[in-house]
Amino acid sequence: MFPACALFAMWAARTVAEPEPPPDALLGSWPARATLAESGVAPFAVFTTEAWGNVSGGLETGGWWNSLLRFGVELDTAKLGWWRGGTFRAEVDWVENSRRRVCFNEYTGGFNPVSGIMAGEQLRVYNLFYRQSWREDAVVLKAGQIAVDDDFMRSEYAGTLLNSAFGAMPSQVGTPLASSCGNPPAFPIYSVAAPGVFLAVRPVEAFTTQLGLYYGRPGFDEWSNHGFGWASQHPAELGLFWENGYSYRIGGRAASVHLGLSYHTGPVDDFSGATTGEVPATTQTVPNYYLIQDLALVTDREGKTKLGLFARGGITPDPSRSLVSAYADGGVSWFGPLPGRPNDVAGAAVSCTWFGSDYRASGVSTGVAAAETTLEVTYKAQITRWLTLQADTQFLFNPAPNSASGNRETAVILGLRGEITF
Repeated sequence: MFPACALFAMWAARTVAEPEPPPDALLGSWPARATLAESGVAPFAVFTTEAWGNVSGGLETGGWWNSLLRFGVELDTAKLGWWRGGTFRAEVDWVENSRRRVCFNEYTGGFNPVSGIMAGEQLRVYNLFYRQSWREDAVVLKAGQIAVDDDFMRSEYAGTLLNSAFGAMPSQVGTPLASSCGNPPAFPIYSVAAPGVFLAVRPVEAFTTQLGLYYGRPGFDEWSNHGFGWASQHPAELGLFWENGYSYRIGGRAASVHLGLSYHTGPVDDFSGATTGEVPATTQTVPNYYLIQDLALVTDREGKTKLGLFARGGITPDPSRSLVSAYADGGVSWFGPLPGRPNDVAGAAVSCTWFGSDYRASGVSTGVAAAETTLEVTYKAQITRWLTLQADTQFLFNPAPNSASGNRETAVILGLRGEITF
């Protein structure tokens, strides 16, 4: 049923005969790097490249490629002889695509990009912050230029999936400004960060609470924004995220639940007025709520998770002001699915994005379905310590195209991702 992932898994199984080299990076521990690391300076670089093909359905069949080179440096204040628990991080993203002024969504018709690293072509400063921790990360403070989705809406088992919806939840960040590639988000999410402050506190081992305050106009995802486009965006609105987490055991299995909310101080469109032919009014937004559940279904003798289950859901209480009124996803990640390959991961998940009824009736965007559903099956193979290959198959049911035709034929998408750690 899923030939791309099945064939890839069979091929990966044949590579077990070659021993893995000891280095964790392609360039290994060359003398200069080792010296820098000992002194507290850790340069890093990770190159990710993807090939995608919309082989059936959607708006148009065709191929696509995109790549992300993320590089930078991290400074450890303790190793530098300054103070304990501090880290400076500077991170730069370089993105290249098949075509500069088109995104792959124009082939699939989907609202959610098929990959979480898809973005406009850029060379941009992304994360630029200082992080301080106390009492073995019982208290963490981060300040600088940061991104919401690095710290919030995260599931322990959803990271295997590639579709962007399994990262930043559309119900929390899917405002009209974030409805398509090339437009600015209301919150700083990949691929545009913004000034912010993040605080996480773990008063007891089982409970955590974290709060993030961000500049609410991070700027456009475009070539001319080299990381500081937020400085020209006015007025100075505020974006807020708050999340509480609790870890527990059920039937002897480790589990965790996270409850959070997002809020933006800026005005948003009230689409209910547009249904009568009026210009959409701007009103104050309301908090959007979300819930995340993780569960280790199967563990090995050492207690490590073999099969992990996740489920997430988000809702916007006021349908008149929501582009995305609700969102839900769920799936599994299977760690070490093939004998002799303990570092491989297989995953399968489904997500559903419901669009606001007033938004669909307003005529702001034509051809939008009531909901878009995505089914994804993926297999990630650890070829060496520094190289992974991941085959991916996605089905987009009722993709929500911005076209008068309203074509909603199921899009079938095949993808392959490679990642190299330098």
